[in-house]
Amino acid sequence: MNIDDRIERRLGYDIGAGVLVDLDAVSPVSHVDSPVGRGPAFERLLDVFEPAFSGRLPPSTYVHGPKGSGKSAIVSALFARLAAHSGPRRAIQTSTRAVEPTLPGFVYVDARRATTRFRLYHAALDAVSDDSVPEHGVSTDELAETLSSAMRSGPDLVVAIDHVNEPETPAATTVVEWLDNVDGGIIPVCLGRHSPDELEWEPAEEVGFEPYRRHVLVELLTSRCSTGLGRDAVSHDQIREISEWAEGDAHDALAAITGAAVTAEREGASTVRPRDLDAGIEGITKPGVALGRVLSLSESRQRLLYELVSLPESDRASVSAATETIASRPAVDLSASTVRRVLYELADAGLLDRVTVAHSDGKGRPPSRLVPRFPTLVFRELFDRPR
Repeated sequence: MNIDDRIERRLGYDIGAGVLVDLDAVSPVSHVDSPVGRGPAFERLLDVFEPAFSGRLPPSTYVHGPKGSGKSAIVSALFARLAAHSGPRRAIQTSTRAVEPTLPGFVYVDARRATTRFRLYHAALDAVSDDSVPEHGVSTDELAETLSSAMRSGPDLVVAIDHVNEPETPAATTVVEWLDNVDGGIIPVCLGRHSPDELEWEPAEEVGFEPYRRHVLVELLTSRCSTGLGRDAVSHDQIREISEWAEGDAHDALAAITGAAVTAEREGASTVRPRDLDAGIEGITKPGVALGRVLSLSESRQRLLYELVSLPESDRASVSAATETIASRPAVDLSASTVRRVLYELADAGLLDRVTVAHSDGKGRPPSRLVPRFPTLVFRELFDRPR
């Protein structure tokens, strides 16, 4: 929050704005320009990238840590800042004329949206090219050659590939091989949750993230809520309660706060009440799935999940009941068998849990129901909003 925002809040410009003022400010899938509480992590990364400040390429790096530990927020913010300092490769100068070194180009790519070699090259090229990059009518090899040409006339690249080794994303080894196939100097920086020992790829450096400490998470939530929620919409004690419950996971903490604010907003409340906070917490499955994975799915799959989480409990008592109801919805143009198949695929990917119904009056194998493993309140709110 900048100084003008703070002054306006004191003047009361946000009075009557409701509980939820800016969804993006508190959403667990949004990152701020200046993340709070991770100064040491910034310094560790800057130590690794130190060679870049002398005009040289830094080492390949693996950034790892659990969900909600700030990896994506920190690296994306840092790369955005470093990209602003990189530029075209300068001509050779004489020794009598001092010239500032040129930083490599820094590019951040989310593997959830760049799941193929084509998409990875496209994302990297789009970040360094002034011209629009075609989506169609060009082959993967042509994109690789165009990316190589761009690097011959510009700086070398440091490419951060976030969320590797997830069920829907390529492995770190795979994306590194893809980048190695491009002529020129590209240094990979992979981000993931797996331990370095579990990777087949051996980076030159590793940077580990730990869960947020409680007081740091309180500071983070306070900062985000001061922008995203109405003044006095949530108390400091409620923020502390969420921070203790989240156990260092900023994603879950923000999802719970947002879910509580959404609940209060829908009921016309002016503040987050205890029952709103309970609803926000109950909407989170632990251990659960990051909402970013859900929002990176295709529109059709997101629609099926939206319809599933919108069903009353009675219609979710079994997979059969849920699929029949979803297939009958006007917004879903799929047969019940297709709906069932896709939902099972989403369960296999870990986005849904298949839970056996405890009591069944029928014979044979007892039915199962599907339980979402992601923040449903926040997902529904984001899905309902214009995109």
